[in-house]
Amino acid sequence: MEKIFNERAEQFRLSLDKLKKRSLSLAWLRVSSFFGAIILITLFANAKITQGITATIVVFILLFFYLLKKHLAVKKQLDFTEALFKVNEEELQRLEMKLATLDDGAEFINPLHEYHIDLDVFGRHSLFQLINRASTAFGRVTMANWLSTPANKDEILLRQEAAKEVAPLVDWRQNIQASGRAFNEEKANIEPLLSWIKEPNVLLTKAFYRLAIFIFPLLSVTCIVLSSIGVAPIGLPVLAVFINIGVLATVFKYAGDVFQKTIFSNKILKAYEAQIAWIEKQELTSPLMKQLKAKLQTDGKDASVVINQLQFILDNLHNRANMMYQIFNTLFTLDIFWLIQAEKWREKTKEDIQSWFEAIGEIEAVNSLGAYYFSNPTAVFPTIETEPFVIRATQMGHPMLNAKKRVSNDFDFSGKGGICLITGSNMSGKSTFLRTVGVNSIMALMGAPVCAESMNISKLQVFTSMRTQDDLEESVSSFYAELKRLKQLLGSINTETPTLFMIDEVLKGTNSEDRHTGAIALIRQLNKSYAFGFVSTHDLTLGKITTELQGIKNYSFNSVIQNDDIIFDYTLTPGLCKSFNATKLMQKMGIEIID
Repeated sequence: MEKIFNERAEQFRLSLDKLKKRSLSLAWLRVSSFFGAIILITLFANAKITQGITATIVVFILLFFYLLKKHLAVKKQLDFTEALFKVNEEELQRLEMKLATLDDGAEFINPLHEYHIDLDVFGRHSLFQLINRASTAFGRVTMANWLSTPANKDEILLRQEAAKEVAPLVDWRQNIQASGRAFNEEKANIEPLLSWIKEPNVLLTKAFYRLAIFIFPLLSVTCIVLSSIGVAPIGLPVLAVFINIGVLATVFKYAGDVFQKTIFSNKILKAYEAQIAWIEKQELTSPLMKQLKAKLQTDGKDASVVINQLQFILDNLHNRANMMYQIFNTLFTLDIFWLIQAEKWREKTKEDIQSWFEAIGEIEAVNSLGAYYFSNPTAVFPTIETEPFVIRATQMGHPMLNAKKRVSNDFDFSGKGGICLITGSNMSGKSTFLRTVGVNSIMALMGAPVCAESMNISKLQVFTSMRTQDDLEESVSSFYAELKRLKQLLGSINTETPTLFMIDEVLKGTNSEDRHTGAIALIRQLNKSYAFGFVSTHDLTLGKITTELQGIKNYSFNSVIQNDDIIFDYTLTPGLCKSFNATKLMQKMGIEIID
């Protein structure tokens, strides 16, 4: 994988160098043509050759706009190529687990969510950074939703098949991803545009304005023609202009309002148009991708064409900030014309555009799963079981750990009320194992491939209680914070979807006796509920509960002390922990332990 992305990055870097040189050349040509025109006009003026001056101006204007068009095209291609280069650089970063500079989706973190905080779903070094390739707001929101909510079996299977289809389409996937970046900008926001699209029409419903777009421009032209041929006084066009200004004044506030709501959306529209164009070109056969692609049409027209029409209308309306536009505006009431065109577009399309953007968001999310699968060829798509309370895996590892360093484990666990009690010495891997199971479960239930040789899982709701912390502002101790989290767990368990719970260092914030009593009571309650899961602890006496309750199993992580060093194998082992290292760790930290 590293070789593939390195080669692609180098390819785009070389293209970037060429495009930058071409862009610079065109910039110099534009400057040179301007000064050349000035010199020629000066020479012809001195020689009093009027035809030469006229010809120079005409040629310069034609050349200027030709070079401008060329320069803008090169700039567009340069931005797109730069985005492709960055996309491949980021793929290399993901392979090395260097995620710090990638989009972390931190705004999606919900502290009260079932597992956001404990499983590093969003934020620094997060699952979102590892999987997400979406570059639009709708794509990012879709990814966040998929990571936060387990899908049902049919949805998962559809996503798996779609991800498998798009995984080898590297160019296509990256073109969509790069388009979303190249034609977007930081302050762009699609929400004001969507808000405007939902608003009622203002001008289209009034016959006066529908007629005005014909009457007042015709009035201006007629007055200019009559005045120029001497039939009417020279001041008549000025009167027509003042009449037009009066008419334009009635829509001035509305035009300004539409301008403000759409000015920062046009860049995003270009991004969506470019993405849709790539989607329309690609033949897709998986049911989900065919369904999503079919949504990108209205009345037999491709969505890219319809969005391009809106772009053209808004581009012209946004020119009202230009002095030249305002001159022609007073002559031809352009504000009214473009506002009515915008309202006509809105009337035809307002029911479709939201679903287009949502479809693009889903396609970006599927592409994210496919890109992750392509970059991690050892990952597998899990089997989704119909029978509840099933989770089974061989050689399952944590996808956020470097493949060369992580230790994988086999695991087989099923049954309502089942609880795995995990004991182990400090730093032996208990918490990492819980997160490994949790993260792979999230990935499996969103339709993504998992970090394992094989995995079987039924639909379930993951719930974690691992990183409970005190809160000075709320006067909440760490122990009380854990109790609140456990209360949330018990309250969330229902009879519709099994809960897979993960409790790390159960009741760690209180004394040994109360902790043991509380842990026993909690395990008994969970054993009777519509849930199953894991409880890690240092309390070995908890392991005796396996003789009292059915479905409770003991597992452990152990360490060995060799030559004053603590050796961890991070391997899950049946039974209670048989090795301890707290004393040795304290000694290594400088605490004098008396034997």
